[in-house]
Amino acid sequence: MFTPANVPLRGDRFHLLDPVIPVIGADLTGADFKLQVRDRKDGGALRADLGTVATAAAEGVRLISVTTSSVADHLAAGRLVAVPAGMTLADVVTVSLIGIRVNKSTMEAMPYPPERGADHTIFWGLRVTVDGTPRLWLRGPFTIEAGAVE
Repeated sequence: MFTPANVPLRGDRFHLLDPVIPVIGADLTGADFKLQVRDRKDGGALRADLGTVATAAAEGVRLISVTTSSVADHLAAGRLVAVPAGMTLADVVTVSLIGIRVNKSTMEAMPYPPERGADHTIFWGLRVTVDGTPRLWLRGPFTIEAGAVE
């Protein structure tokens, strides 16, 4: 059974959100991506609907790189920030780096919390289609931080 990873995303309301997420143990070459942000789980208003893009300047999800190397090499290159559970520095693993870009205008259009000035948490998910099979790979809370600088 495939279990999606829980990955919290967090960004300031008045700024671009552009995290890079390592996917360990998977080659996502040729994958299609669909990322959605919604007000609540099991529905809610659609706040962002992003697909596969080819460049870092485009809003959406892109495959940055796929590298098979030792965990030590991945750490040295910055593709990983810690040794994955159950692995050693000598273990060889494939890491696909995916980049997400949510433009400033999209972040600004996200819903406000009931009390202005507070952070607001909604939800996101990323469906990845590899070899014709779509699966939910990543999901989690999507927190819009109250901003002070536009």
